[in-house]
Amino acid sequence: MTAAADLPGPPDAPRFGGVTAPRPRSSLVLAYDLHTPGAEAAARAVLPRLSADDRERVARLRRPGDRTRAVLARWLALRGAARLLGTPWTGLRLARDPRGRPYVVGRPRLSLSLAHSGRYAVAAVVHGGRVGVDVEEVSRVAALPDSAYLTPAEISALPPAPHGTESRAALWTLKEAATKLTGEGLRAGVRRVGFRYREATRGPTVAQTSYTPGVFTAHRLPGGYVCAVGLDRGPEAGEQAEEMTERSAYVMHLTRPIQEHRTPDPGGPLAEADDAVAPERPELDEEENDPHIWLSVN
Repeated sequence: MTAAADLPGPPDAPRFGGVTAPRPRSSLVLAYDLHTPGAEAAARAVLPRLSADDRERVARLRRPGDRTRAVLARWLALRGAARLLGTPWTGLRLARDPRGRPYVVGRPRLSLSLAHSGRYAVAAVVHGGRVGVDVEEVSRVAALPDSAYLTPAEISALPPAPHGTESRAALWTLKEAATKLTGEGLRAGVRRVGFRYREATRGPTVAQTSYTPGVFTAHRLPGGYVCAVGLDRGPEAGEQAEEMTERSAYVMHLTRPIQEHRTPDPGGPLAEADDAVAPERPELDEEENDPHIWLSVN
């Protein structure tokens, strides 16, 4: 069994250009670390570009930190969709279906999932499939009793302390990612969703569940957090795990913080880097080559 303690962390140094991914990309996961200076300013710059419905939803949140996370999660979803579609994110709009699941207006083949907790905002996008994502702080999950969310089989398979603490958090996020993928959300009941880890995989920790088809991966984020992603492309699902693990195409990369702006080398390893919102200069329609987020591509 591959224990959650083996969740991969970031590489030692940024190497965006080292990602091997098929073209065109069909899925994307982005995560924003709110401990990065300028996060609140970025959220203020993005907020006017969101739909009226999204702005209203954000306004209903009481705590400033929650509002910042919510805005940045939506921004990441729009940016991820824009990257897959090859169009500016400012021309896209998010909406919610009757079950509350987000989608891009006029793009029925795109599936989205958003999550935010503590210092991270996360979004996942897939073209031609379904996706679910979740992120959580390990210490918060550790405060819950095992019987509240783990199946008996999961409890018996937990590794000994201290690795079991991270394993519990990984299982929680995997369950949330699965219920978001199906659209049921926590109405499904987390103890109905049982996971087991695949044997001896490389790259992200890969898990599977009888609750729903798909490939589920758990990743360690800096600062004591775990992020899980579930991806289902129907008949292709059997091949997805091999792509994610054997080719290491589904790997998160740590990139430079938002406040570091410079003129990139067009031919260098950052030539494909994401666009950025500069707090002091929020020209949101322009493509920038300053990476500042966690990025996973497949």
